[in-house]
Amino acid sequence: MAGGPVIDWKWYEVMYGERYMDTPQQNPEGYEQTSCINKAKNLKGKLQIIIGMNDPTCVPQHSLQFLNACAEAGTQPDFFVYPGEGHNMAGHKSVHLHERITQYFEDYLKPLSNP
Repeated sequence: MAGGPVIDWKWYEVMYGERYMDTPQQNPEGYEQTSCINKAKNLKGKLQIIIGMNDPTCVPQHSLQFLNACAEAGTQPDFFVYPGEGHNMAGHKSVHLHERITQYFEDYLKPLSNP
């Protein structure tokens, strides 16, 4: 389960990414190693990605670039978008989000624990 994921630190807010990683120019190896784009080909099992389409913190391009890499690699994550929502869901959308997470765990984790 990944909600509003940071897929590549070079696209994240400078105040967090560069505080810990320096700039992409100063630390290209660190940014390369921490990017999930190159790891899309290694995806195994189930992964649900959930984003708010208007997220100013983890902009949708993070997830869209990862989904593109997964399509290129032939891996199959699940993806759900809340149109008009930001980084955190509120009101009924928050309830829906938590129901979706619970259902995903019930569908894909519970069967593993009850052989």
